[in-house]
Amino acid sequence: MSHGLLVFAATIGLATTFAAAAQQAGKPFDPMPQNQRELYRFDLKKNFYAGDAEWQADMDRARQQIASLETFKGRLLESPATLLRALDGRRENEDLLIKLYAYGEFTSAIDTRNRKYIDAYQALRAEADARTSFFAVELRALDSSRLKALLEQEPKLRRYSYALEAAVRQAPHVLSEKEESLLATLGPALSSWEPALFQLSFDRTAFPDIEASGASRNLHRDYATLLKDPNREVREKAFREYYQKLRELSDLAGFALLKEMQANNAVSKLHGFPTYYHEALFDAYLSRAELDNLYGQIEASLPLYHQYLDLKMNRLAKGMGVERAEIWDMDVAVKGASEPRFTADEGCRIGLEACSVLGDEYARELGKLLDPKNGRLDIAGGPNRGQGAFTEGNFAYFMDNYQGYLDDVATLVHESGHAIHHQLVLNHQGSLYFGDGPAYMTESFATFNEWLLRDHLQKTLKDDNMKRAVRAQALDEMMVLWEIARRAKFEMVSYDRVASGEISDAKGFDKACEDTGRPYDPFFARYPELEVHWMRKHHYWEVPGYYFNYVLAHILALTYYQRYIEDPAGFPKKYVAMVSQGFDRPAEALLKDFLNIDLKDPKLLQGVFAMMQKQLTDVQTEAETSRP
Repeated sequence: MSHGLLVFAATIGLATTFAAAAQQAGKPFDPMPQNQRELYRFDLKKNFYAGDAEWQADMDRARQQIASLETFKGRLLESPATLLRALDGRRENEDLLIKLYAYGEFTSAIDTRNRKYIDAYQALRAEADARTSFFAVELRALDSSRLKALLEQEPKLRRYSYALEAAVRQAPHVLSEKEESLLATLGPALSSWEPALFQLSFDRTAFPDIEASGASRNLHRDYATLLKDPNREVREKAFREYYQKLRELSDLAGFALLKEMQANNAVSKLHGFPTYYHEALFDAYLSRAELDNLYGQIEASLPLYHQYLDLKMNRLAKGMGVERAEIWDMDVAVKGASEPRFTADEGCRIGLEACSVLGDEYARELGKLLDPKNGRLDIAGGPNRGQGAFTEGNFAYFMDNYQGYLDDVATLVHESGHAIHHQLVLNHQGSLYFGDGPAYMTESFATFNEWLLRDHLQKTLKDDNMKRAVRAQALDEMMVLWEIARRAKFEMVSYDRVASGEISDAKGFDKACEDTGRPYDPFFARYPELEVHWMRKHHYWEVPGYYFNYVLAHILALTYYQRYIEDPAGFPKKYVAMVSQGFDRPAEALLKDFLNIDLKDPKLLQGVFAMMQKQLTDVQTEAETSRP
């Protein structure tokens, strides 16, 4: 660890001492004490542009690069040297576009009324895609034998072998240059307004404030905090009123989702796919049959999930002294388990400590990101902010409202995992371009960080009640596999039903949510409010066809964790080597070559389910032996 990071860690440790003292004195928990909120805001001038002139210069430079790329039109494959120059130019352009996209995303996230930069990026991206659509068209002439010859004639092309092999694979689905250019030009008009409408519908809705624990909490902004409130009446009120608000918004949200799915399906059909979902799977080197098989395995193990739900609900009911726990009780700590809370400084320090087992370089880059003095974090909350949490490239991290819960810290290390993955690829491969691969892989990198966090807390927390809370939360997170599988299956079913005409309005999405929810989760039979639960995930609008990646990522991350527990000294080196490599080959090959993981192994899930069963048994045994 560098001297600068030691100073950072020491500074955080000092703030932690003050925060702990304040809590011991009975003061309300403040996730950002000592007027630190402004410290946890982006410094976009430092990390992006000092002003609009600098931003516009990059926009102009990107267009100049696009114009230069157009000079290769009609001669892309005239020689290996020509192809190499064209691909180098495209890589440089993509790196710049990634920066412009990140700037647009961050500026609109911190103020949803400011869409100037993201709208300008989307127009530029459409222009770039249209003017360079000839790449995909001309690369259709490649086949495996010709590609092999090109790589032998110009070895420097090997760094682009993954992209070139993907072009060969995509060739049957590529339209004419005119058609591809037209679709690229129309892209923003077809699919960018729907997520904006979804967000706008929330922004224009007056979510009420609820008095809870001596403070006024906004139902939308502070919903997660309200569900953890010790007052059961507050939790029920928050649940019922929040879902009533979702019901009021469902017509607009459903309209936007329907139009987005219809547009996506139409474009995918032109490319030769039954639905957009089929195309998304193809792009991830997966098939519908493979995913259906995966869901079959997950659903065959539903009894394990239901056993977990019964244990949790029974423990909650006994801890609260009530006959039956309800859905709004699910986020409170069970009796004898006190959920720890961490200030922003503490969360950053703990995240850095937990992930430092991945080596010096990983820790160094993570420390730079998590040091708030570098202006790469914006987590302090406020009005007119985007929902959720995300990173873009290696640049920075956004969260709508950090409250210091364990979930917040887990999200912090998760999104940091995305950023450091891209940073390591940049360090080792010289470009962010090579960090672009199947999202289930990149999500697995981020999710693995969460397991390192839980492992670290188990080893370092001194309070037994807090340790029990972490163990219980670890079990919750293992079992979330069935929840994310349900969410992902909802999206898959919805694309099918939109294509067939079965879904034509928000009510159709309600039914799809109910139909996919009931087999997985008994709550759907008990709480009719959950038919609008599909509105809780902005991904369907903002990153369509993405959610299945979380299912695979969850399985992979648990597999990494299992390997790490078995070999804490050797596994991190192999793992970080794979992450740093970027995508120079298909994801399945990376997993096999570096970690000896086979996604087609019929026994892959057996190890994951066995680990879940052991965790469930351990928590159940602990609950039984700790009874008075």
